[in-house]
Amino acid sequence: MGVMSAGPQLYRRALILAVQFLTAAAPLAIVPFMSLQVGRLTRGAAEASLWAAIVAAAPASTAIVSTPLWGRFAQGRSISLLLFSTCVLTAVSYLAMAVANDAATFAMGRALQGAAGSGVILILAIELSGAPPERGYIDLQQAFSAGCMVGPVLGGWAFDHQRLPLILYGAAASLLVLAIWCALVFQTTDSDLRQEPDKGADKAPTRTERGRNRRLIVAAVFGTAGAFGFVPFFAEWAASRDAANFDATAIGMLHASAWFAAIVVLPIWNRVIDGAKAARSIAISLLGSSAACAALSASATAPWIFALRVTHGAFHSGLNPALYAGVRRSSERERDLASARTSLTLGQILGPAFCGAVVPFAGADGALLVAAGLSAIGLLVLFGARGDR
Repeated sequence: MGVMSAGPQLYRRALILAVQFLTAAAPLAIVPFMSLQVGRLTRGAAEASLWAAIVAAAPASTAIVSTPLWGRFAQGRSISLLLFSTCVLTAVSYLAMAVANDAATFAMGRALQGAAGSGVILILAIELSGAPPERGYIDLQQAFSAGCMVGPVLGGWAFDHQRLPLILYGAAASLLVLAIWCALVFQTTDSDLRQEPDKGADKAPTRTERGRNRRLIVAAVFGTAGAFGFVPFFAEWAASRDAANFDATAIGMLHASAWFAAIVVLPIWNRVIDGAKAARSIAISLLGSSAACAALSASATAPWIFALRVTHGAFHSGLNPALYAGVRRSSERERDLASARTSLTLGQILGPAFCGAVVPFAGADGALLVAAGLSAIGLLVLFGARGDR
């Protein structure tokens, strides 16, 4: 493998992180206002409710199907081709949403967004950028968190001023520029980006390795389900506890603070993941997330709710990079990284479903306890992950 100087390494990583930021910020500019946007594209409350559900589920549904396919497609392909493809497809999805005059077209754009494969491609790309992979996962998570902070702010302004298509046009144009830029930069340095295979990578995966990775992935499903499960019900719950302090703006700022906390603590997670095996790092994340959710259910004042919500965000932020670090040394790396990415998407679907199922019987407090329980189940799954990396 050729030795890359620090300058080109940082340049390539900056391009990858720019793509990650855009693929987080643009969707998050839409999500908080999605039901309102769909209402503008439909006629009647019943039609709007149906299409809102379809539009909300579309990206995760197509991502679950397409991510393993991207993992297989990536084997033997140049990273320049992969980055170009995912950037172009994501840009087309944004354009479809921007020009949509009906809910069906908008839903098609959202579905293509999920099928574009950016999640797994960016994971593979950051590994080949010349930086240590574990550090690269942390950088990706920070760029994602930054997009999740900025997106809703831009989306709120755009929605209030009827400029949501402008945000999508801008994101699409930026991604098309990045697609060409990434293709040129990474193609001209392909020889430098060939990394030496891990020891034993040419061997078939052992039963122990497969079982270990499977446990890490299943634990991450439950952890992600717990983290995302209570989010749709959090605004209602917080307002019921302290309506004077938690209006819509305050709740939005609280979510943004949780993402900001993730950005701040991710360098600490980098040291934790370096110094502990993957299962231990994931266990720390799940234990902290579960405890924070359980404590939230007993909180009644704004300061405690704020502190525990931010604490939850800080602990959950370490889950994804720890999972990727755990499965990346597999002898079937692309497949297992794709499986890991799919598991996180699956958790984002299952969590709200599980928590929503108990809301009619136990209210939003019940959703918080279920979220805590899901993370705890993930922790139990990890007890069987012996000998992990």
